[in-house]
Parts: sequence; C-alpha cells; structure tokens
Amino acid sequence: MKKYTVMIMSDPTAKVRKLKVPALSPFQLISTAVVFLLVTSLLTVYFVSDYIEMKGQLKDLNVLRQENTVQRFQIQAFTKSLGLIKTELDSVKNFDHKLRVMADLEQAADHDRLLGLGGPEDVSLPPAYQTDLSKQISEDLNDLRQGTARQEISFQELVDFFSEQKSILASTPSIWPVRGWVTSGWGSRTDPFTGYRKKHDGLDIAARSGTPVIAPCDGIVTRVVTDYGYGKMLEINNGNGIVTRYGHNSKIVVAVGDKVKRGDLIAYVGNTGRSTGPHLHYEIVVNNVPVNPMKYILN
Repeated sequence: MKKYTVMIMSDPTAKVRKLKVPALSPFQLISTAVVFLLVTSLLTVYFVSDYIEMKGQLKDLNVLRQENTVQRFQIQAFTKSLGLIKTELDSVKNFDHKLRVMADLEQAADHDRLLGLGGPEDVSLPPAYQTDLSKQISEDLNDLRQGTARQEISFQELVDFFSEQKSILASTPSIWPVRGWVTSGWGSRTDPFTGYRKKHDGLDIAARSGTPVIAPCDGIVTRVVTDYGYGKMLEINNGNGIVTRYGHNSKIVVAVGDKVKRGDLIAYVGNTGRSTGPHLHYEIVVNNVPVNPMKYILN
C-alpha cells in the first residue's frame, strides 16, 4: 500500500520525527468526508435541538417566575384578608358577650371543650414543601373554622333564648339614647366641681343643646322632676328590675305614666342642674344597683 511520509520538526536543529500515513484512495477520501459530514451534521442537529429545548425551558421558567410572583402577592393579600376576618370575628365575639350579659347567660367559652367540631380533614402540604407562612395560614384557617363553629352554636343559643324573651329584649336598654361624645365614663372619676375622687353612676354624653334624646327601650315614665344635681331629669321603669335615668335635659316631652317605645323622643339635651356644659347624664339601674351602661349598648 502506498504511504506518505510526514516529517515533523520542533525547530531547525531538532531531530526530525517521521510519521508514515497510508495514502487513501479517492473512494476512501470520499467515504471519510461523508462520514465526517454525517457526524458533523448529527452533532449540529443535536446541539441545535438542545438549544431550542433549553430556550423553551427558559421561557417556561420565566412564566413560572411570573406566576410565582403573582401567587406571592395573592398569598399576601389572602393573609391580610385572614387578619381582617379574625378582627371581625373578635368583634362578633364582643357582640356575643354583650348579648349574653343582657340575657344573663353563662359564657359559651366554658363549653368550648364540649363542642363536637366536625368537617373535612385538614389539608396541608408535605413537610418538604411547608414554610412558616404556609404553616401560619393553615393554623389561622383551622382557628377560624373552629371559632366560627363555636360562634354559630353560641348564636343559635342566643336566638333560641331571645325568641322566647321578646318582651324582655324590648325592655332592655340596648341603644344609645343620644349621639355624642362620652366625656365621662361609668365608675370612679375626679368630680369637676370639688376635685375629689367620686363614683360616677352613669355616662356623660356631650352633645349640642337641643339634641333629641330617645328611649333606648320600652318602658313607663315614673318620674319627671327638676333636681339640683340632675337638673331636669326623667326616669323610666323598663321592667324586670331595670330603671333608666336621663339628667340635665333642657326640655322633657313625656309625662309620668306615659308608655314609651324604643326610639321614641323623650327629651332634649340641655345644661340644667349641676353641669359644666350641655350633655346627657345616662344611668342604668338593675335591682337598685347602678351598672355600666356600656355593657348594654349594642349599636
């Protein structure tokens, strides 16, 4: 077989290295070229397809990133909504407490452990995918589910009770007698005239002179007097041991013996008697014992 000799020198003085290469026929050269082109084409197709696939994956990754960003904002909004719902549920619980004070029912909290709470099994992520946020959301949802279940039972008890106590409810002072600002609450306070600490048996509600005063519940007017301390004062017997008093009025529009309904006009705010400015002094007395009117006001 014919061969070619290839001489290789690293520099002019170096030893010559000879490499004999067999001479290829034209057929062999063409075959080699075809094989080379075929391999090159296959490698080109492989790398091009791999590039296209990577480009598609990169596009999908960008879409997933956008979806992840949107979902993150959605989760943040959902978490905020959960907080608002919990706040509203707390308000509902306070409302429930007031209703129970009015109804003289024991608190439902004592029976929480006796309530059978059903419902679907909790759905949670596998441990490997759980985060502090997902755990918190899951706990909040579970608390809300249990809280609403307890509240539903509690309200059903109240509905059952009040449906049998309509007349008592109508005679319970549950709304504001006047709209204004509470300048002095129920309990111990500094007397504005003497400067000494003294018990205050009602609420002082500041309002413009002449502002209408309405009956917060049904009852019968039992006293209409002018008193040094209360000024022009009226008293309403609401039944069931409850009496309400309204002091410092400028004018009283009802008389002893009148029957009033919740929302009826009974007087106008004034500054009569021992008063430092126009306001209504509002008292609730239960079985001859003054109580805090805020425990009864619902609106």
